[in-house]
Amino acid sequence: MQPSSPAAADTHLSRKHRALVALYTLDAGHLSREEILRLNNVSEADLAEHEEEWLRLRCRNPSMV
Repeated sequence: MQPSSPAAADTHLSRKHRALVALYTLDAGHLSREEILRLNNVSEADLAEHEEEWLRLRCRNPSMV
């Protein structure tokens, strides 16, 4: 059975939110980049577009730094 992501394409999350979930998942390092992009139905461009916001969000939670 393949791991699933809460942001998989069958959810109603926006592209922005799927990209943010993908960035957090990438940071955790448990899956390959390609798998994370596929599971979250996002592209490298989506990640780049939302990376600055993700960095701001990370800084708001001291346990993530």
